[in-house]
Amino acid sequence: MKDKNMQSKSSQSAQKPQDAVIKEIKPEKKRKGRYILLYLAIIGFAFYAVITIINQSVQISDKKSELLELQQQINVIEIQTQYLEKVQSYKGDELSEYIEKIAKEELGYISEGERIFINVAGD
Repeated sequence: MKDKNMQSKSSQSAQKPQDAVIKEIKPEKKRKGRYILLYLAIIGFAFYAVITIINQSVQISDKKSELLELQQQINVIEIQTQYLEKVQSYKGDELSEYIEKIAKEELGYISEGERIFINVAGD
């Protein structure tokens, strides 16, 4: 009887390593599939992150150039405002000289007794 028990134990122990080998193979295959899916997800996320960062850096550079243009326009308008405030403060002789200057330069008017000479040679 001891021999039968020993044989049955030895046959069971012989079967266990075979079962263990089979059980170890199946989970590894599932894990490989899971790892491949995880790797693909990580690669997809990395690709998305890179594209997003590139897109945002392009948008930032566009906004910086737009900001620079707006700052230049603000500077021009501030200079024009200062000029107009200066003109607005003119009184008396300064005002009449300014009006005469604008009439001659921008509107092409001339005073009495003035002659305009035009250079036809273009020099």
